[in-house]
Amino acid sequence: MQRIGFIGLGLMGLPMSKRFLEAGYPLTVWNRTPDRAKSLLAAGAAWGKSPKAVAQASDVVITMVTDSAASEKVSCGADGVLEGAHPGLILIDMGSIAPEMSRSIAERAKAQGVSMLDAPVTGNPKVASDGKLGIMVGGAKELFESCLPIFEKMAAKVVYAGVNGMGTTLKLVNNLIMGVAIEAVAEALVLASKAGIDPQRVIEITAVGGARTGAMETRGPRMIQRDFTAHFSTNNMYKDLSTALKLAEECGVSLPAASIAREMLRAAKSQGKGDMDSCVVLTVIEALADTVVKQKD
Repeated sequence: MQRIGFIGLGLMGLPMSKRFLEAGYPLTVWNRTPDRAKSLLAAGAAWGKSPKAVAQASDVVITMVTDSAASEKVSCGADGVLEGAHPGLILIDMGSIAPEMSRSIAERAKAQGVSMLDAPVTGNPKVASDGKLGIMVGGAKELFESCLPIFEKMAAKVVYAGVNGMGTTLKLVNNLIMGVAIEAVAEALVLASKAGIDPQRVIEITAVGGARTGAMETRGPRMIQRDFTAHFSTNNMYKDLSTALKLAEECGVSLPAASIAREMLRAAKSQGKGDMDSCVVLTVIEALADTVVKQKD
Protein backbone atom coordinates (compact mmCIF):
# COMPACT_ATOMS: atom_id res chain seq x y z
CA MET A 1 0.00 0.00 0.00
CA GLN A 2 1.32 3.44 -0.93
CA ARG A 3 2.60 5.69 1.83
CA ILE A 4 0.60 8.93 1.89
CA GLY A 5 1.88 12.30 3.02
CA PHE A 6 -0.62 15.05 3.75
CA ILE A 7 0.31 18.72 4.14
CA GLY A 8 -2.32 21.22 5.32
CA LEU A 9 -4.79 20.19 8.02
CA GLY A 10 -7.36 22.96 7.84
CA LEU A 11 -11.15 22.73 7.63
CA MET A 12 -10.93 20.45 4.59
CA GLY A 13 -7.48 18.90 4.94
CA LEU A 14 -8.14 17.34 8.34
CA PRO A 15 -11.20 15.27 7.34
CA MET A 16 -9.64 14.44 3.97
CA SER A 17 -6.50 13.06 5.57
CA LYS A 18 -8.53 11.03 8.06
CA ARG A 19 -10.00 9.08 5.14
CA PHE A 20 -6.57 7.58 4.47
CA LEU A 21 -6.07 6.47 8.05
CA GLU A 22 -9.51 4.88 8.01
CA ALA A 23 -8.59 3.04 4.80
CA GLY A 24 -5.39 1.70 6.33
CA TYR A 25 -2.83 3.80 4.45
CA PRO A 26 0.42 4.67 6.24
CA LEU A 27 0.07 8.44 6.77
CA THR A 28 2.61 11.16 7.54
CA VAL A 29 1.33 14.69 8.11
CA TRP A 30 2.56 18.25 8.51
CA ASN A 31 0.75 21.49 9.29
CA ARG A 32 2.01 24.99 9.98
CA THR A 33 0.30 24.81 13.40
CA PRO A 34 1.11 21.35 14.83
CA ASP A 35 -1.89 21.29 17.19
CA ARG A 36 -4.15 20.60 14.20
CA ALA A 37 -2.54 17.16 13.86
CA LYS A 38 -3.30 15.89 17.38
CA SER A 39 -6.31 13.76 16.47
CA LEU A 40 -4.49 12.23 13.50
CA LEU A 41 -1.39 11.43 15.53
CA ALA A 42 -3.56 9.82 18.21
CA ALA A 43 -5.16 7.68 15.49
CA GLY A 44 -1.82 6.43 14.19
CA ALA A 45 -0.44 9.03 11.78
CA ALA A 46 3.22 10.01 11.89
CA TRP A 47 4.45 13.59 12.15
CA GLY A 48 6.84 15.02 9.56
CA LYS A 49 8.93 17.89 10.87
CA SER A 50 8.70 19.68 7.50
CA PRO A 51 7.17 19.22 4.04
CA LYS A 52 10.57 17.90 2.97
CA ALA A 53 10.43 15.24 5.69
CA VAL A 54 6.89 14.29 4.67
CA ALA A 55 8.07 13.78 1.09
CA GLN A 56 11.01 11.66 2.20
CA ALA A 57 8.62 9.37 4.11
CA SER A 58 5.95 9.13 1.40
CA ASP A 59 5.18 7.75 -2.04
CA VAL A 60 2.42 10.29 -2.67
CA VAL A 61 2.30 13.76 -1.09
CA ILE A 62 -0.98 15.67 -1.02
CA THR A 63 -1.00 19.41 -0.29
CA MET A 64 -4.17 21.20 0.80
CA VAL A 65 -3.18 24.76 1.73
CA THR A 66 -4.77 28.19 1.49
CA ASP A 67 -3.61 29.82 -1.74
CA SER A 68 -1.03 29.94 -4.52
CA ALA A 69 1.69 31.44 -2.33
CA ALA A 70 1.23 28.78 0.34
CA SER A 71 1.22 25.98 -2.24
CA GLU A 72 4.41 27.27 -3.81
CA LYS A 73 6.10 27.56 -0.42
CA VAL A 74 5.30 24.05 0.84
CA SER A 75 6.10 22.45 -2.51
CA CYS A 76 9.02 24.50 -3.88
CA GLY A 77 10.38 26.48 -0.94
CA ALA A 78 13.09 25.77 1.62
CA ASP A 79 12.41 22.40 3.30
CA GLY A 80 9.61 21.93 0.79
CA VAL A 81 8.31 18.78 -0.85
CA LEU A 82 10.67 18.99 -3.82
CA GLU A 83 13.69 19.11 -1.50
CA GLY A 84 12.56 15.68 -0.31
CA ALA A 85 12.19 14.35 -3.85
CA HIS A 86 13.02 10.72 -4.55
CA PRO A 87 12.42 8.44 -7.55
CA GLY A 88 8.73 7.75 -8.10
CA LEU A 89 7.42 10.52 -5.82
CA ILE A 90 4.00 11.90 -6.81
CA LEU A 91 2.81 15.35 -5.75
CA ILE A 92 -0.93 16.11 -5.72
CA ASP A 93 -1.88 19.74 -5.05
CA MET A 94 -5.55 19.84 -3.94
CA GLY A 95 -5.73 23.52 -3.00
CA SER A 96 -7.71 26.17 -4.89
CA ILE A 97 -4.82 27.97 -6.54
CA ALA A 98 -4.25 29.91 -9.77
CA PRO A 99 -3.85 27.74 -12.87
CA GLU A 100 -0.56 29.42 -13.75
CA MET A 101 0.81 28.46 -10.33
CA SER A 102 -0.29 24.86 -10.87
CA ARG A 103 1.61 24.78 -14.16
CA SER A 104 4.66 26.42 -12.59
CA ILE A 105 4.80 23.92 -9.70
CA ALA A 106 4.34 21.05 -12.17
CA GLU A 107 7.29 22.27 -14.27
CA ARG A 108 9.56 22.60 -11.23
CA ALA A 109 8.43 19.20 -9.97
CA LYS A 110 9.21 17.61 -13.33
CA ALA A 111 12.71 19.09 -13.19
CA GLN A 112 13.18 17.21 -9.90
CA GLY A 113 11.80 13.96 -11.32
CA VAL A 114 8.49 14.36 -9.48
CA SER A 115 5.14 13.80 -11.21
CA MET A 116 2.44 16.32 -10.28
CA LEU A 117 -1.35 16.58 -10.50
CA ASP A 118 -3.52 19.59 -9.63
CA ALA A 119 -6.70 18.25 -8.05
CA PRO A 120 -8.85 20.85 -6.26
CA VAL A 121 -12.08 19.77 -4.62
CA THR A 122 -15.68 20.85 -4.23
CA GLY A 123 -17.61 20.13 -1.05
CA ASN A 124 -17.62 21.05 2.63
CA PRO A 125 -15.99 19.49 5.72
CA LYS A 126 -18.95 17.13 6.32
CA VAL A 127 -18.81 15.97 2.70
CA ALA A 128 -15.05 15.49 3.08
CA SER A 129 -15.56 13.37 6.21
CA ASP A 130 -18.00 11.17 4.30
CA GLY A 131 -15.63 10.75 1.35
CA LYS A 132 -18.15 12.36 -1.02
CA LEU A 133 -16.12 15.24 -2.46
CA GLY A 134 -15.97 16.22 -6.09
CA ILE A 135 -12.40 16.27 -7.41
CA MET A 136 -11.26 17.82 -10.70
CA VAL A 137 -7.84 16.77 -11.90
CA GLY A 138 -5.23 18.21 -14.25
CA GLY A 139 -2.06 16.45 -15.36
CA ALA A 140 -0.90 13.46 -17.40
CA LYS A 141 -3.81 11.10 -17.96
CA GLU A 142 -1.74 8.01 -17.17
CA LEU A 143 -0.76 9.53 -13.82
CA PHE A 144 -4.38 10.47 -13.15
CA GLU A 145 -5.50 6.90 -13.79
CA SER A 146 -2.81 5.49 -11.51
CA CYS A 147 -3.95 7.81 -8.70
CA LEU A 148 -7.67 7.06 -9.05
CA PRO A 149 -7.70 4.68 -6.04
CA ILE A 150 -6.37 7.56 -3.91
CA PHE A 151 -8.96 10.02 -5.19
CA GLU A 152 -11.75 7.50 -4.73
CA LYS A 153 -11.02 7.35 -0.99
CA MET A 154 -12.07 10.99 -0.79
CA ALA A 155 -14.61 11.48 -3.55
CA ALA A 156 -18.01 10.61 -4.94
CA LYS A 157 -17.05 12.17 -8.29
CA VAL A 158 -13.65 12.44 -9.93
CA VAL A 159 -13.38 14.35 -13.22
CA TYR A 160 -10.31 14.43 -15.46
CA ALA A 161 -10.04 17.96 -16.87
CA GLY A 162 -6.88 17.76 -19.01
CA VAL A 163 -3.24 18.79 -18.70
CA ASN A 164 -1.66 20.48 -15.68
CA GLY A 165 -3.56 23.61 -14.71
CA MET A 166 -6.89 22.38 -16.07
CA GLY A 167 -7.99 20.98 -12.72
CA THR A 168 -7.53 24.37 -11.08
CA THR A 169 -9.17 26.06 -14.09
CA LEU A 170 -12.25 23.84 -13.74
CA LYS A 171 -12.31 24.68 -10.02
CA LEU A 172 -12.51 28.38 -10.88
CA VAL A 173 -15.46 27.71 -13.19
CA ASN A 174 -17.16 25.68 -10.47
CA ASN A 175 -16.63 28.37 -7.84
CA LEU A 176 -17.80 31.07 -10.22
CA ILE A 177 -21.16 29.30 -10.36
CA MET A 178 -21.28 28.90 -6.58
CA GLY A 179 -20.28 32.49 -5.88
CA VAL A 180 -22.94 33.88 -8.19
CA ALA A 181 -25.54 31.42 -6.87
CA ILE A 182 -24.90 32.40 -3.24
CA GLU A 183 -25.34 36.06 -4.19
CA ALA A 184 -28.63 35.19 -5.94
CA VAL A 185 -29.86 33.25 -2.91
CA ALA A 186 -29.05 36.15 -0.59
CA GLU A 187 -30.88 38.61 -2.86
CA ALA A 188 -33.91 36.32 -3.10
CA LEU A 189 -34.19 35.85 0.67
CA VAL A 190 -33.88 39.57 1.37
CA LEU A 191 -36.49 40.43 -1.27
CA ALA A 192 -38.90 37.75 -0.06
CA SER A 193 -38.51 38.78 3.57
CA LYS A 194 -39.07 42.48 2.92
CA ALA A 195 -42.07 41.67 0.70
CA GLY A 196 -43.64 39.79 3.61
CA ILE A 197 -42.88 36.18 2.65
CA ASP A 198 -41.34 33.84 5.20
CA PRO A 199 -37.88 33.08 3.73
CA GLN A 200 -38.35 29.45 4.72
CA ARG A 201 -41.05 29.27 2.03
CA VAL A 202 -38.42 30.24 -0.55
CA ILE A 203 -36.25 27.31 0.50
CA GLU A 204 -39.22 24.95 0.33
CA ILE A 205 -40.43 25.94 -3.14
CA THR A 206 -36.97 26.05 -4.70
CA ALA A 207 -36.35 22.45 -3.60
CA VAL A 208 -38.21 21.50 -6.79
CA GLY A 209 -38.24 23.00 -10.27
CA GLY A 210 -35.73 25.00 -12.25
CA ALA A 211 -34.68 27.32 -9.41
CA ARG A 212 -33.27 24.45 -7.38
CA THR A 213 -29.62 25.07 -6.47
CA GLY A 214 -27.07 23.62 -4.11
CA ALA A 215 -26.46 27.17 -2.87
CA MET A 216 -30.07 27.49 -1.67
CA GLU A 217 -30.07 24.03 -0.12
CA THR A 218 -26.79 24.42 1.75
CA ARG A 219 -26.60 28.17 2.40
CA GLY A 220 -30.26 29.22 2.54
CA PRO A 221 -30.98 27.65 5.95
CA ARG A 222 -27.72 28.99 7.34
CA MET A 223 -28.55 32.51 6.16
CA ILE A 224 -31.92 32.37 7.92
CA GLN A 225 -30.31 30.99 11.08
CA ARG A 226 -27.56 33.65 10.94
CA ASP A 227 -24.95 30.88 10.91
CA PHE A 228 -21.95 32.35 9.11
CA THR A 229 -19.30 29.97 10.42
CA ALA A 230 -16.93 29.31 7.54
CA HIS A 231 -17.43 26.33 5.27
CA PHE A 232 -15.93 28.34 2.42
CA SER A 233 -14.84 31.74 3.63
CA THR A 234 -15.54 35.14 2.14
CA ASN A 235 -11.78 35.60 1.71
CA ASN A 236 -11.46 32.36 -0.26
CA MET A 237 -14.48 33.00 -2.46
CA TYR A 238 -13.25 36.52 -3.18
CA LYS A 239 -9.84 35.08 -4.11
CA ASP A 240 -11.34 32.54 -6.49
CA LEU A 241 -13.70 34.98 -8.20
CA SER A 242 -10.82 37.42 -8.61
CA THR A 243 -8.74 34.68 -10.23
CA ALA A 244 -11.67 33.67 -12.44
CA LEU A 245 -12.07 37.27 -13.59
CA LYS A 246 -8.35 37.48 -14.36
CA LEU A 247 -8.64 34.30 -16.44
CA ALA A 248 -11.72 35.71 -18.19
CA GLU A 249 -9.78 38.84 -19.13
CA GLU A 250 -7.00 36.70 -20.59
CA CYS A 251 -9.58 34.68 -22.57
CA GLY A 252 -11.61 37.68 -23.70
CA VAL A 253 -14.75 36.62 -21.83
CA SER A 254 -17.13 39.01 -20.03
CA LEU A 255 -18.38 37.86 -16.61
CA PRO A 256 -20.79 40.56 -15.42
CA ALA A 257 -22.59 38.48 -12.78
CA ALA A 258 -19.30 37.21 -11.33
CA SER A 259 -18.04 40.80 -11.18
CA ILE A 260 -21.05 41.87 -9.12
CA ALA A 261 -20.73 38.87 -6.81
CA ARG A 262 -17.08 39.72 -6.21
CA GLU A 263 -17.94 43.33 -5.34
CA MET A 264 -20.44 42.14 -2.74
CA LEU A 265 -17.76 39.89 -1.27
CA ARG A 266 -15.38 42.85 -1.25
CA ALA A 267 -17.95 44.82 0.76
CA ALA A 268 -18.23 41.97 3.27
CA LYS A 269 -14.43 41.84 3.55
CA SER A 270 -14.26 45.59 4.14
CA GLN A 271 -16.68 45.12 7.05
CA GLY A 272 -14.30 42.65 8.69
CA LYS A 273 -16.24 39.54 7.65
CA GLY A 274 -13.55 37.91 5.52
CA ASP A 275 -13.17 34.88 7.79
CA MET A 276 -16.92 34.22 7.83
CA ASP A 277 -18.66 32.00 5.30
CA SER A 278 -19.21 33.64 1.92
CA CYS A 279 -22.98 33.53 2.51
CA VAL A 280 -22.42 36.48 4.87
CA VAL A 281 -23.00 38.62 1.75
CA LEU A 282 -26.60 38.38 2.94
CA THR A 283 -25.81 41.01 5.56
CA VAL A 284 -24.51 43.41 2.90
CA ILE A 285 -27.75 43.13 0.93
CA GLU A 286 -29.79 43.47 4.13
CA ALA A 287 -28.02 46.74 4.89
CA LEU A 288 -28.78 48.04 1.38
CA ALA A 289 -32.46 47.12 1.87
CA ASP A 290 -32.62 48.30 5.50
CA THR A 291 -34.03 44.96 6.61
CA VAL A 292 -33.05 41.70 8.28
CA VAL A 293 -34.06 38.29 6.99
CA LYS A 294 -36.09 36.53 9.69
CA GLN A 295 -38.05 33.31 9.79
CA LYS A 296 -41.67 33.90 10.81
CA ASP A 297 -42.91 32.31 14.03
